[in-house]
Amino acid sequence: MVQRNVGKVVLCFPGQLNKVPEALGGKERGGGDRLSHAFFEKGWELAGFDLASFFFQDEGEDRSLALKLQVASYLLSMVSFDRYQKKGGTWDFIAEHSMGIYAALAAADAITFEQGLAITKGIGLIVEKAGEQDPGGMAAVIGLTSQTIRQICADVDGPLYVANVNGSRQFVLSGDAKALEQGIALSMQQGAISAQRLPFTTPLHSPLMEPIADTVRRFLADFEIRPPRTPLISHWSGRPLQDHDEIKEFLAAELYKPVDWEGCVQYLLSQEVTCFIEMGAHNSLTKLIRWIDRDVKALSYGVA
Repeated sequence: MVQRNVGKVVLCFPGQLNKVPEALGGKERGGGDRLSHAFFEKGWELAGFDLASFFFQDEGEDRSLALKLQVASYLLSMVSFDRYQKKGGTWDFIAEHSMGIYAALAAADAITFEQGLAITKGIGLIVEKAGEQDPGGMAAVIGLTSQTIRQICADVDGPLYVANVNGSRQFVLSGDAKALEQGIALSMQQGAISAQRLPFTTPLHSPLMEPIADTVRRFLADFEIRPPRTPLISHWSGRPLQDHDEIKEFLAAELYKPVDWEGCVQYLLSQEVTCFIEMGAHNSLTKLIRWIDRDVKALSYGVA
C-alpha cells in the first residue's frame, strides 16, 4: 500500500531490533521472500557476516548478536524503503530513531547504501568493544511520569540516565548494570506498567558513551556525506540535519545524547505532517506515534 494525497508524509526509520527478524527467515517462520533474501545476501556479504548462521544458531551463543541485529535493522529498513520508492511512494520528511539514522541518511541520499552499511558496521564495532570493556545496559519503562523517572535515576546507587523519551509515559533508561537493576525495581515499586531490561550490553544514549565519541569521529573522517535531499529530522533536537559537518557530529554525539522521539513527532505534527510511515520489519515506531497522537495516521510499510 502506497500513500498518496494525504497531506505531508514522513518516513520513519526505527532503531536496532531486539531479536532475529521473522520476516527474513527467523526460526519462527523459516520463510521470507526472494527479494528480501537477495537484498540480505548482498548486504551480509558486504558486511562480512554469515546469514545462515545468524538466523539459525542459538542467539545466546553469538557474542556479536547486537552488532548483527544492527546490520539487520539497516538492511530491513532499506528493503522496505526500496519497495516503497519503486511503487511510487512519496514523502516530505524523513525521521529517525536512535540507530535508524544510518538507513535514514541513505534514504535521504546523504550517503550511498554501501556507505550506510559500512558506517553501521563500523560504529557498531566501536560500540561493541565499549560494551565489552565497560558493560552496562538499557531498560524500557512504561507507565510512569517524566518526573518520577528522573527521580528514580537520581535515587539509584550509580549512573543511570533517561536515554529515550518515546512518549509522555514511555521511557528507556540507560546506565551501569547495578544502577539499571535498581532502576527497574524502583520503577515497578512506583507503579510502572512494565519495566524490562533490553538485550543490549552498552548504555547507549547516555553520558557513559561519551568516551568513544572521538573514536567515532576519527572513523567517520574519510566518509563523504552530502546534504540530505529530503529534510531529515534529528531525534534529539527535532530539527532538520543540514550539512556534512553537522551530520558527522550528530553520528558521534547521538551515542551519548538522549533520544527525544516525542519531541520529534511533535515537531513533525507542527509542520502539517498527517501521515507517518514506518520502514523496516516491525511497527514499534507506529505504536509510539499512536501513543503520542491517537488521531494521526501511522502505519508500517513492512517487509513480511
